[in-house]
Amino acid sequence: MTVLSRSLFLLPVFLCLFLTACRTELYQGLTERSANELLGALLERGLEAEKINQGKNGFAVAVDEADRLRALEILRDLGLPKPSYEGLGVVFRKEGMMSSPLEEKARLSYALSQELAASCVRLDGVVDARAHVVLKDKDVLTGAVTPASAVVMLRYAPDAPVDRYVPQVRSMVVQAVPDVEPDRVSVLTFPVMGEITRPAVLPSTGRVFSPLWGGLGFLAGLPAGGGLLWGFMRLRRSRPGVEGGAS
Repeated sequence: MTVLSRSLFLLPVFLCLFLTACRTELYQGLTERSANELLGALLERGLEAEKINQGKNGFAVAVDEADRLRALEILRDLGLPKPSYEGLGVVFRKEGMMSSPLEEKARLSYALSQELAASCVRLDGVVDARAHVVLKDKDVLTGAVTPASAVVMLRYAPDAPVDRYVPQVRSMVVQAVPDVEPDRVSVLTFPVMGEITRPAVLPSTGRVFSPLWGGLGFLAGLPAGGGLLWGFMRLRRSRPGVEGGAS
């Protein structure tokens, strides 16, 4: 086997190693649902992304090293990965023999806040949600009553119809929080401030242009070019009178 043949044989191996080395993981330890959300968001915006199953450690999402910054900006503007919330079953998991009334009330307030935020973040266009619940309380010494109240904050993507969600969100809070009056519930909305960056797109093909992929395309074409050159050289040597020239 000639040196050229060996080079052509090993080039695809080096190319595969090069592709693997250029991948970087953005997030690890994701649930499959969260990994799918990230993967879909990146692919929809023209970035090459990959979901990696890490077994017991969950899932990871990887992109090309050259696209890492752009991918992080896109996910940041979309509020991805979405935060995880603890439900009532987690907050009130039995861990001790007894709990004080103050501790039970604090845990209930926290659990309701988590449940409300988890429900709000599932609304179309809402990229992040926070809820803060204050339960009704009465001072045993003075008799002063602190009324129940709640605040919900929604961070939404551009063009999301978040305004029409406000009455429904307020109604949900009134039904979920004990003894809270509608006028004691505030729903605050905040738009995403940053603009979602999009990759340059070739107008004729609609494909994403990346200098990295241009370089890889050049490397991928080397075996075919080398094969043509090798065949041309063999054909040239086999023809009589070519090496010495015509007299």
